[in-house]
Amino acid sequence: MIKLLASDMDGTFLDNQRSYDKERLAALLPKLKEKGMVFAVSSGRSLLAIDHLFEEFLDDIAVIAENGSIVQYQNRVIFADFMTKEQYIEIAQTILKNPFYVETGMLFSGQKGAYILEGASQDYIDRMHLYYENISVISDFDQMDHDSIFKITTTFTGDTVLEGSDWLDQQIPYVSAVTTGFESIDIILSEVNKGFGIEHLCQALDISPDQVIAFGDNLNDYQMLEYVGHAVATANARPEIKAIADEVIGDCNEQSVMTYMEGLV
Repeated sequence: MIKLLASDMDGTFLDNQRSYDKERLAALLPKLKEKGMVFAVSSGRSLLAIDHLFEEFLDDIAVIAENGSIVQYQNRVIFADFMTKEQYIEIAQTILKNPFYVETGMLFSGQKGAYILEGASQDYIDRMHLYYENISVISDFDQMDHDSIFKITTTFTGDTVLEGSDWLDQQIPYVSAVTTGFESIDIILSEVNKGFGIEHLCQALDISPDQVIAFGDNLNDYQMLEYVGHAVATANARPEIKAIADEVIGDCNEQSVMTYMEGLV
């Protein structure tokens, strides 16, 4: 019996315009509830951005945000894992030394907002506004003292993103650098990933992994897809994700995840 349906967002549940059919989801959620199923959003995006994107549905869904750093169910946070100030300063300084870093900028994602260090390109700042809420441009780390930081995100070129993330993993043992898009990486604490987040959600809801279906397309979905009983990749997923999937469905632009879930009810 399936009790939890967890979907990545960008490249999976959302189309290339970063949107979804709200009327369709509104019609689906009561049917899932009737069948005893919970829908979970699982994303590298910030909790603030996800809450904004799904604000009409927060009382009925679960959210795994920041690549598993924070878990929310029915609009209540049930788990969170933060970096220390010493950790995120060291990570930022190491990113600047990365031979594959293209100096477009880096963003610190916190519980209250997101922060970009001065010197970032305007293109980078504009692009981050598509994924994060309450962005401030800051001149020093002390300006984040009022907030708790989950992760740091930055970009490389599409050709060097895997080399850049591997280099960071080798330099700092307590972090994991995961690819979230074809140029972007999130640097999170090494114990954190979407599998880690979904495990905490399953424990809170008394759900076993074999009662979960998860959908994904990129490398930051890997541990989540490994954890669950049935892993589903979209047609546009990376080859590494398709390789571990139990099933491959249509492209994200075809709303394939929504169609799949509708088929369960």
